[in-house]
Amino acid sequence: MATISYLTYSDRDLVYAEDMFKLGHFDPCGRFCQQSIEKRFKHFIELFGDESDIPILSNHSLLLLYSRVCEIGNLRPDKELRGDLAEITQYYFDTNYPKKFNIEVSEAAAEEALKIVEAVHILIKQLELEQQQDFEKGEDLT
Repeated sequence: MATISYLTYSDRDLVYAEDMFKLGHFDPCGRFCQQSIEKRFKHFIELFGDESDIPILSNHSLLLLYSRVCEIGNLRPDKELRGDLAEITQYYFDTNYPKKFNIEVSEAAAEEALKIVEAVHILIKQLELEQQQDFEKGEDLT
């Protein structure tokens, strides 16, 4: 039996988010957006991080994961994206578990979350290409 990668799970979660949006189920759309971003970040960390990153792979905080992605990719964190990630992190917890003040994801928020997922997927693909190019340059120098 093959192991399913973070990348595959991330892609699946995006499809689920889109399906939930089309059905008008905005809370699960938000949760699946959070999950897609989380797993995309973990995919990058797993590929280009090191053994010290193993504990972070069990974390659900998009801000923490994004911070590590930025460290690995030598990227300056984007303030607006950090705000978006803080908002979307809530969708995992606050729409998934009962508590006194649960949030509900509106249609507009779900639509925005889908846009952020796409932006993160593009960002990670870009960072992967840069990391691969850096690796190849390093290989050529030896």
